[in-house]
Amino acid sequence: MAATLVAGSIPLVATDASAQQPDRVKELGAKIRCMCNGCNDAAGKCYHVGGNFSGPCDTAKAMLKELAERVARGDSDDLVMQSFVQEYGTGVYMEPPKQGIGRVAWLIPSVSLIAGAALVILVVRRWRERPAMVAAGHAAAPKASEDWLERARRRADRETED
Repeated sequence: MAATLVAGSIPLVATDASAQQPDRVKELGAKIRCMCNGCNDAAGKCYHVGGNFSGPCDTAKAMLKELAERVARGDSDDLVMQSFVQEYGTGVYMEPPKQGIGRVAWLIPSVSLIAGAALVILVVRRWRERPAMVAAGHAAAPKASEDWLERARRRADRETED
């Protein structure tokens, strides 16, 4: 009886493992960039070559085939990714790795956003303070003396006489 249960469950385990492989290939295919000319799509989603929208381009097909072969051999995800990096360089990553210089690439947008927001807040605060300072400056301006006003009037009269 136990032998029948074990023998009956072996095909289920094999079927489950083979069903996981295409999912794993799709998952890894979304992490690598198609290396055809000028492409910025993932290998699993590159449909642009020749207007063919029915499937991946030829380069992506070859990459996905190699990916499926490595998954079928039982290579780990890290080993598969490293083999593609060795073959194509770090440009094969759809996202930079979150370690080393790649960590900087992840941090720069956040730091830039925070610094930009701080700069905007600083500028707006200064703009708000400025009208108050200008108004205070106008109120404190000295008045013209009567002597100066009289000289200005005489000069204007002389220059406008015809």
